[in-house]
Amino acid sequence: MAEGNSMTYEEAIAALSAYRDETGKSQRAIARELGISDGLVSAFLSGSYKTPHTIIPKVENLTRVKEKRRVAPEEPGFAETTVAKAVMEAISYCHLQGKVAVVYGDAGTGKTMAVREYLRGNSLAIGVTASPAYASITGINDLLVKHLGAKERVARKIYAEAVEKLRGSGRVLVVDEAQHLTVRTLDYLRCISDESGVGLALVGNYEVYTKMKGSGEAAFAQLFSRIGMRRQVLTGSICRKDVELVFREAFLDGESVDLLLRIARTKYGLRGAVNVFVNTAAVFGGVTAPELARMAQEMNIG
Repeated sequence: MAEGNSMTYEEAIAALSAYRDETGKSQRAIARELGISDGLVSAFLSGSYKTPHTIIPKVENLTRVKEKRRVAPEEPGFAETTVAKAVMEAISYCHLQGKVAVVYGDAGTGKTMAVREYLRGNSLAIGVTASPAYASITGINDLLVKHLGAKERVARKIYAEAVEKLRGSGRVLVVDEAQHLTVRTLDYLRCISDESGVGLALVGNYEVYTKMKGSGEAAFAQLFSRIGMRRQVLTGSICRKDVELVFREAFLDGESVDLLLRIARTKYGLRGAVNVFVNTAAVFGGVTAPELARMAQEMNIG
């Protein structure tokens, strides 16, 4: 055994070979991870490297990281939190009533996960995610063409085909990250909803509601008057039960739940609490309140 190393040269060769086989990574990729050249990896694996004690610690660290990743818990899945219920109820309202709803508020509260859960459980729901690249009518038409299987490519014809395909279909259109849409695009979607009779759920941050409301100008009246339901979701409304639901499979003690609740109520939201939890498990191999606190401090969260 080399002095200062817990692995012998033979054990290190076996561990590195196993890592290569299990991950399917190339020798060049492994060399980059170890911070050495491809040639040194070849020499090390062949058993001919003259100073293996310089590389063995790197191999030990690589295998430790692999093991931590293996045992680290996956990011918690969907939980029916207070926010999730609000989002799903709003989408259901649109679906049943054929109306427009706006769900807006703080980031990191779980709005997107709730949208995905509704889409997963409802085959008649059409979900699109807006972004700066799809903020215009042309952009949203590209998404509609994909989801509706539309054949037209001219904007006004896409509109007519979309209305025809949606009319009487019993479907609902859900737009996540809707704050990216221009006011003109929002009105375009409102017109599709009006003419086809399908519901439209707009989910995003405060900006989407601000765009719908405008500043009292008559030009926004038609848009704002179509809002049948609005739901504001805030990190401050996240309760202890919500945190317990999200981390239910981790069997956390009360102190850990309280700490994650405090994080969830900050601007980082539930997403921040999840990130602290996952990183704590990955780094420390377990999750306790002191370890969570340390990780939150290192991440400058909380």
